[in-house]
Amino acid sequence: MIQPRTLLKVADNSGAQELMCISILETRYTFIGTIIVAVIKKVIPHMPLERSEVIRAVIVRTRKEFKRQNGMIIRFDENAAVLIDKDGNPKGTRIFGVIPRELRKLNFTKIISLAPEIL
Repeated sequence: MIQPRTLLKVADNSGAQELMCISILETRYTFIGTIIVAVIKKVIPHMPLERSEVIRAVIVRTRKEFKRQNGMIIRFDENAAVLIDKDGNPKGTRIFGVIPRELRKLNFTKIISLAPEIL
């Protein structure tokens, strides 16, 4: 579960390395596929994003397990997010790590197409 002030890793090559969630657009806690508003805490030097910039992101991995319809329970090692623009398209051109297939049902097909592995 992600809540405000949670630190997340960035799972794309947009230039940010670490985010902090500052607000959630739908509920109190977030799960995979939820859009959040976050602030950038760490960046790679000489990239277009800056530290303390407020952006939108979608949660792609959580440490809290979730259960699929078929009974399979899935849990990841870290909390991770992908930076998106207002249209829902990712800011980066590559996605790192495993992405769950539940994002396809939530219309994040561009993120699914860039991912190296879908779980």
